[in-house]
Amino acid sequence: MKKVVLLGYLLLIAGLFSACVKKDEFKKYLVNGEIVYPGRADSVIVRSGHNRVQIAVALGNDPLVTKVKVFWKNFQDSLEVKVSQVSKKDTLKIPITNLAEGNYNFTLYTYDDKGNRSVGITTAGQVYGDAYIGSLNTRTLKSLEASPDGKDITLLWGAPSTGETSTEVTYTGADGKSKNVTIAADTAQIVLSNFKDNSEISYHSVFVPDSSSIDFYYSTPEKATLPVFERLMDKSLFKVVQLPTDVNEGGYGWLEEYLWDDNYNPPGFATESVIPCWFTIDMGQSVSLSRLKYWQPADRLYDQQSVKKFEVYGSNNPPADGSWVGWTKLSTCTSNKPSGLPAGEVGPQDAAYALGGETFLLPEHLSKFRYIRIKVLEVWGSGDFAAMEEFNFYTHDH
Repeated sequence: MKKVVLLGYLLLIAGLFSACVKKDEFKKYLVNGEIVYPGRADSVIVRSGHNRVQIAVALGNDPLVTKVKVFWKNFQDSLEVKVSQVSKKDTLKIPITNLAEGNYNFTLYTYDDKGNRSVGITTAGQVYGDAYIGSLNTRTLKSLEASPDGKDITLLWGAPSTGETSTEVTYTGADGKSKNVTIAADTAQIVLSNFKDNSEISYHSVFVPDSSSIDFYYSTPEKATLPVFERLMDKSLFKVVQLPTDVNEGGYGWLEEYLWDDNYNPPGFATESVIPCWFTIDMGQSVSLSRLKYWQPADRLYDQQSVKKFEVYGSNNPPADGSWVGWTKLSTCTSNKPSGLPAGEVGPQDAAYALGGETFLLPEHLSKFRYIRIKVLEVWGSGDFAAMEEFNFYTHDH
């Protein structure tokens, strides 16, 4: 029995000795005290920029945090930012500049005033630069079209590129001062008013590469020239002038006044059976014409009696006898067939061209005339009379 008790005491003493040894062994790892981890940031967001980023840090509630340190480029570069008590309540914004274009990983730590460091947070970010800018394209300006009265210009735009937010246009106003207008990416057209005609416009597109970007990027500017002021003649003033030698309508219900009724489908004007022939229009005002636009009848494009070639004359005092005395020839106009197909064959491009109206420019600085005479010389087919659908006349006169 004594041997058993003695053995128990020996085991107890051995256990106490072993415990003391382990405790002393652990203490050597706590020479500098317990390891302390300051509260790490709640969240970190990297916002992209031009050769820079901005890191937004939500710090959390640890009052002992006194600074934040950001590392990047495999910990080769870093930036340290002190934290004030006030800024802990808000988002801390850390700008990092002079970065080369590319993708980056950023690791962020918080520190207390004793140098203790939090667990790190690593997040990715993008830096944009000249390579990105070089890839940007200015939005396509598809057309510039004047309003009928010439006071407004409609600019029609192509589809925007990826990341495009808007296009900025600079132009000169009628007062000679520079003006600016911005077109949103989801807008297909804008209208310029009070502009200086025949002046140059400049335009470029604005981009944001991603939703986090802190910078805007601009494409290389493009230029275009606004048209010279030109207005469509007021067709409500037009009248038929029936001079003794003028051709009569052919009895088909296609009348001369249908040439300016703004109806681009039949009926138009069909003459009696005589070619060449001519007819006269009173425009109601004396102007210097700049161009005209002619539509063939849609039911006989490039065929039959559709007019192929005609001459345009102007006068202010047409002779009562219907002669050509005092008439001034303005131009000879020949209708064009884009495909070049033979008579009776009409390609899709032919139809689109003719139905859109053919434009014929007139010589510059013509004298002002009130009366216009159209002399038909040739038709597209074998018809013995002439058929025409519609005319528009334009002038640069205000």
